[in-house]
Amino acid sequence: MKENKRLLSEILKLARLIVVAVLIAGIFFYVKTTFFKPAEPQITSSFVSGKLESVSELTTSKLIYTGLIRYCEGNIPFLTKNSFSMLYTATIRAGMDLSQAKIEITEEEVVITLPECTLQSVDVDMDSIEFYDEHMALFNWSEKKDVIDTVAAAKADVTRKADIESLLQEAARQSETVVKGILSDVIKDKTLVII
Repeated sequence: MKENKRLLSEILKLARLIVVAVLIAGIFFYVKTTFFKPAEPQITSSFVSGKLESVSELTTSKLIYTGLIRYCEGNIPFLTKNSFSMLYTATIRAGMDLSQAKIEITEEEVVITLPECTLQSVDVDMDSIEFYDEHMALFNWSEKKDVIDTVAAAKADVTRKADIESLLQEAARQSETVVKGILSDVIKDKTLVII
């Protein structure tokens, strides 16, 4: 019986210790969360610039372009006149460098002036190049790769014939949407203005 009382006494002491430990932990957590809140970042130009530079080279629009180039060299058929047609596919990417954005912060607004969208790349798919209507001359014999640098010709053809202006306009619209998405949560109660 004495042992049962002693065991019960030990269990009660342990239970009291656990209750006290839980209360101390609860009070510590309450004080920490109530009085020691982490400092919120201030909205400064460098803070906003850092957010934008995290996605600095932003590609926001892409166009797949299929083109046809006709090439002809020489004047006399079968003797000096070489000709062929080349079909190719190219991917054109447009966007902007957000590290070039200008940032102005006032009491009420965060004003972002975005740079112009530019063509970022024109990539010709080498596996897509096909040649048709090949006519070789007896006295002007040359390989089509010697006659024309196919990739350079395709890139020049793309920049002349593809609707680059519409691609750049779409890239500008998409860039504005992306910047709004990046900054809308971090500017707090200020109004975001994108120019």
